Amino acid sequence: MAVLRVPVDQKVIHWAIDHGEKTEAELMKKYRLRTWENPTTSQDYPTFKQLQDFSRDTRIPFNYFFKSELPREENDFVRFRTVNNAAVQPSRRLIETIHTMGSRQEWLKQYLLDQDDNSRFKFSHFFTSQMDPVVVAQNVSDLLELPPMANLTISDDDFFNLLRRKISALGIMVMQSGIVGSNTRRPLNVAEFRAFVLVDEVVPLIFINSGDSKKAKIFSLIHELIHAFLGSNEILNVSPEADIVTERWINAVTINILLPVNVVRRALVSRESAVENLKRLSKKFHVSVVAVAIRLKTLGIYGEAELAWAQRYQEAGLQAKARPAGGNFYNTAVSRVDPRYANAVINDESQGKLGVATAASMLGVTLKTYDATVDRIMGMA
Repeated sequence: MAVLRVPVDQKVIHWAIDHGEKTEAELMKKYRLRTWENPTTSQDYPTFKQLQDFSRDTRIPFNYFFKSELPREENDFVRFRTVNNAAVQPSRRLIETIHTMGSRQEWLKQYLLDQDDNSRFKFSHFFTSQMDPVVVAQNVSDLLELPPMANLTISDDDFFNLLRRKISALGIMVMQSGIVGSNTRRPLNVAEFRAFVLVDEVVPLIFINSGDSKKAKIFSLIHELIHAFLGSNEILNVSPEADIVTERWINAVTINILLPVNVVRRALVSRESAVENLKRLSKKFHVSVVAVAIRLKTLGIYGEAELAWAQRYQEAGLQAKARPAGGNFYNTAVSRVDPRYANAVINDESQGKLGVATAASMLGVTLKTYDATVDRIMGMA
């Protein structure tokens, strides 16, 4: 039986290497790349099976290799990035995650419209960046019905989950994960992005990179919420190429929600050292010691010395910290999906509108673990 070989254009091979997930050195250990790029006979082309494997290894869609011109990926979201270098090619992991979240958002949008033609997100363009950030912060706190920060004595995890429930109740999907899909071998890089928001007139979506620290996730969640209120897409990190004015305004709103001026002033203890105050306030208000130091510096309470200490302390903590391994599979699976989205998927599956395999895929679990995941979501486990 003849072996099927595919005459792939060498430009496409080059493009796949440059834009794929694995390095050229890694790929050369497995594939005859130089022969593929410079074929002299038909025997130098990759086989159909080799091309399938190459597609999986690079995470480049298989159909791209049948094109005679360079693939044109319309990744419109790239222009919304506030990452340290906006010119950097987005990773396949980020691209796949955004596409997956976008398809889930579109599915829930259609589901909601089928239930109610007038289904709309009520708070799109609710604020503008010309408004006073302190006033907006208070309005957001009121919308979320947050208890006074001074009265909260809960863990970072509990505070994040509280915020998530409140935001979801406003009609915003909140999803999180630290990996691509269910593949634990493809972690999402916090250095590339911390979070993103996909705005929509029916159901905006916030995605949090759960590989980030607990306190950073809290900041990112509120930051992206403000973007949803403004009606502007974003992929969050921090960037000099970003719209600095808008980002500074959003950060001001976020910090006024988490660290209200009067509450922070009252929480300071004069008999404590600056280091003791910074550590205690960081724990109390669920923000990093650096965020507290910056806040107190802008209030004229602390200065550069305290900020420099906070930066050293945080950096040392990040370097020493090892993320815990393991955890309960079902708790993790449930935490990744927005409850309204999950219930909609389960509802359609139970009515026969979705196949079980499709529903499992939409919840990011396997067919084998689907029933137990559903039980956990429905509170039956």
